[in-house]
Amino acid sequence: MAIEALYLQLMHQAIGRLRTRLPSPRALLLAYPDILVPRAALGRLVGESLLQGLPVRDDARATWEYHGLQGVQDPMFESVAFFRALGVEADVIDVARLRGVETIVDLNHPLPEAFARRYDLVVDTGTCEHCFNVGQAFLNACEALAQGGLLMHAAPMSRVNHGFWNFSPTVYPDFMEANGFELQLLTGVSGDLASGMRTFPVDPVARFDPPPASALYVIAERREVRDLRWPVQRKYRGMIT
Repeated sequence: MAIEALYLQLMHQAIGRLRTRLPSPRALLLAYPDILVPRAALGRLVGESLLQGLPVRDDARATWEYHGLQGVQDPMFESVAFFRALGVEADVIDVARLRGVETIVDLNHPLPEAFARRYDLVVDTGTCEHCFNVGQAFLNACEALAQGGLLMHAAPMSRVNHGFWNFSPTVYPDFMEANGFELQLLTGVSGDLASGMRTFPVDPVARFDPPPASALYVIAERREVRDLRWPVQRKYRGMIT
């Protein structure tokens, strides 16, 4: 999983809003996110002072290459320490202990009670689509949030074989309206890590053909904590009694 520049910009703004009312927000990261932002751009986004003294990873070059960015010489900061520098204490969950900081959780199954309703921020940089039980995985991401918490979610919209699933925009208004969430951002994104990601508007409910290899970025706030339920797609709601 990875955080690129546009996602980081949106996340940094969301954390800033959280910190106006929470001195020490807690975050749940759905898999360890590599920070794929060149050093100069990272300093411009979050401020040079924040980066001073942060631990850097010794596998930076291999990680850049793993994500298709050959020949990049920039350092890569350790992600949990980076979140801490942003004022956020972060826990990481995954099905494997790849970085040594993960708690083992399989999102195909209901969220363990220890993680439910306790986080102010859930960061999904592209995990749910790799879970075969994708509805449960997305519900788990939402159930981890406390009241007032923010979900930051990225998902493929037209990336064949990237994961098990692509997402349609209607997932978000239909699920959020049924479960006490307020949808704050729903945008399409296209581009790649090398050239940068660009936003484009999406229709939340009408059919359309998205650009190739596009994705969705979403921010939603849990305004009311209630038992979560599966939504009915809005175009069929009038048919169900």
